[in-house]
Amino acid sequence: MKIAHCLFTMETGGSQILAVELLNELCRAHEVSLVIINNKYNESLLEQLDKRVKVYFIKRNEGSKNPLPIIKLNWVLGRMNPDIIHCHEPKLAKIVKLSHPRLLYTIHDVGIPVSYYHLYDGLVAISNAVYEDVVSKSGFPVSMVLNGVSMKSYKRRQTYALQGGEAIRLVQVSRLFHEKKGQHILLQALHSIVYEQGFRNISLDLIGSGDSYDYLAGLVNTLKLKAYVKLVGEKDRNWLFAHLCEYHALVQPSLYEGFGLTILEGFAAGLPVLASDIDGPAEIVSKMPGGFLFKTGDPGDCAKALSRLWCMYENGETERRMQDTITLVQKKYSIESCASEYLTEYMKIAN
Repeated sequence: MKIAHCLFTMETGGSQILAVELLNELCRAHEVSLVIINNKYNESLLEQLDKRVKVYFIKRNEGSKNPLPIIKLNWVLGRMNPDIIHCHEPKLAKIVKLSHPRLLYTIHDVGIPVSYYHLYDGLVAISNAVYEDVVSKSGFPVSMVLNGVSMKSYKRRQTYALQGGEAIRLVQVSRLFHEKKGQHILLQALHSIVYEQGFRNISLDLIGSGDSYDYLAGLVNTLKLKAYVKLVGEKDRNWLFAHLCEYHALVQPSLYEGFGLTILEGFAAGLPVLASDIDGPAEIVSKMPGGFLFKTGDPGDCAKALSRLWCMYENGETERRMQDTITLVQKKYSIESCASEYLTEYMKIAN
């Protein structure tokens, strides 16, 4: 089968990471390609692609009204002649003018308008939360394929015994966009842990870049957390594969989220994960022995979850819980299983 994955940009978001993971798995038995329409792409992410994946750059300026890039896109797709065009952005069906390939769209988040869904031959939701969101807004048939992660790519934490005086190291890996990703909630919770509960043997790294950098840097100063928090900036995938395991826990305090791929990445690296109890992350975390949920948007409840994490480490429970968690993640959220289910969806609309 010939499959083309299409995205407007290739930056380090959940949809782009899933596309890379899927392409790397699918290329073992199929002819697969990646088409990047806009001239925004992350070189380090593209370096993760298997060499068997063909990559096409349309190089459109973002927001451009020039029709030439759209003509080029359709020319590239026509020469490629794929059986399936797998889209990761809703508007792509509007600009793909070819009549013979089948179009499938993966819906990566809640709250996405359904305006273009009728143009697709197949719709796939990445979680039950996204599925329910689509069903509540439209009568379009939609399937569900859970996101997957390449477990073998991540170096895994091997020891969970705290050494004398060792600080608990927390990490969040997300775009710095606090209105969605909730970094301010985590900072407020950390302030409570440090200054109200008196627990100072703790640190937090915020990994990522984005428009909220100045706001979050200012909040760190206001909350007197400069000794405890680092805004680390962007790290490439290879760095995460090798170093995520060096932390003690990953925290994801999002205010809304369709799935939360970083949650799986944390588990894959052998880390306990703390997440807000919105539907997407809660689907994953609530089933995992190494997971903790706290009330969305509630710094006090986030602080309580951090206290429970500390107790788990102190009581020596973490290793057992994480062994059970890894087994569950491998069974339900492997990229191999994800790719197999997508092939089933491709076959449904190809016939």
